[in-house]
Amino acid sequence: MDEIIASVDIGTHKTAVVIGEQGEVGFMVKGFGIARNNGIVRGNIINVEKAEQGLLRALSSAEKQAQLKVKKLVVAVGGSKLRAVKSHGVTSIAREVGRVSSSDVAKIIETAKNIPIPPDAHIVDYAIMDFDIDGQSGIIDPIGAAGSKLGADVMIFIVQNTAFQNLQMVLDGADVIPMDFVAAPIAAAEAILSQEEKEMGAAVFDIGAGTTDVVVYKANRPLYAITIPYAGESVVHDLMVGLKLTHQTAEKVASEFGCAVENMIPEDEEVELPGIGGREPRRIKKKFIGMIIEARLEEIFMMAKQRIEEMGGKIDTETLPAGIVLVGGTSLIPQIVYLAERILKVPVRLGLPGDVAHLPEGMNTPDYHIALGTINIFLRRREIVRQTEMEQGKIGGLWTRLKEWVLRRL
Repeated sequence: MDEIIASVDIGTHKTAVVIGEQGEVGFMVKGFGIARNNGIVRGNIINVEKAEQGLLRALSSAEKQAQLKVKKLVVAVGGSKLRAVKSHGVTSIAREVGRVSSSDVAKIIETAKNIPIPPDAHIVDYAIMDFDIDGQSGIIDPIGAAGSKLGADVMIFIVQNTAFQNLQMVLDGADVIPMDFVAAPIAAAEAILSQEEKEMGAAVFDIGAGTTDVVVYKANRPLYAITIPYAGESVVHDLMVGLKLTHQTAEKVASEFGCAVENMIPEDEEVELPGIGGREPRRIKKKFIGMIIEARLEEIFMMAKQRIEEMGGKIDTETLPAGIVLVGGTSLIPQIVYLAERILKVPVRLGLPGDVAHLPEGMNTPDYHIALGTINIFLRRREIVRQTEMEQGKIGGLWTRLKEWVLRRL
């Protein structure tokens, strides 16, 4: 029987909802909707009522297009309060079986989450980094392999309690139930990177409005995930200060006249800026706008590179032969690919969710990649759990237990 599945991504500037149907041929999008957000700063909800209104508008738009109502959603969790920590889980393989089963993988996830975390933090998601059997690492799919002990490095995503509580209140206010929570950085990589890029080594730079998420993949596994609290809004703020503009005008200047590389702007090009408080409009060099934007974007790229290096990783062509993929609303600034290649010294391309999936017209934009990736991850995990339940002859029990640590309310 076909099943309806929906997801939501509540970002700094927008909330995106995707509704689709999972059938024998895969997942097919039935409806999608987007709404402008207020009350959210750097991905963190600071005004529950305003964020709730954004969710309701996006949900209504998607439901109208899909011609159905949804009650349950898979929820992306992002923002500057989200961070990833590394954990290691170990479990013994049943001697009478002697081979790794789906149940063993499920146990690994359970044990890996039992790590000390700050008292003001909450575990929301995980991602498998590496499997090892009897000390042999680098195993991508351990199920069916012989051995006596299974281990795994697991990336555990934690978020501050207050940020998670506010998200829960928004969902409650909109009268929807979370089916699962998925870390937004991993969801973005799922939607944007091809299997070849994940295997060879690639990174996603998701430059949104409030934050920049960076995820590095190698051998089809995430190695590093970081969130930087600077992105498109930082560019807008710099334009406000540097050009003495209102927030609304600065946003318009960035979208209409923005360029990520100052020296690519002709010397004689000028733009007219509206006056404030009844003053006359004024004209400025377009190169000045480019200088402000380039400085902030360069800082974001350099900060990301430094953070990855501090964690023991590298941003170079040897580590990332498939390069970097830019996504997010801020990645649409002209010449940003050229700037990123100049600073990071690796190949760079722009990414859209339609690069790796067939999407309806109007959906192949940076607005929906996280919501799409969230559904893909949810479906894959659920299939693993269903296989495990079949092995154990149980229906629903393991799924419920695995969800308890994710869905528990604070």
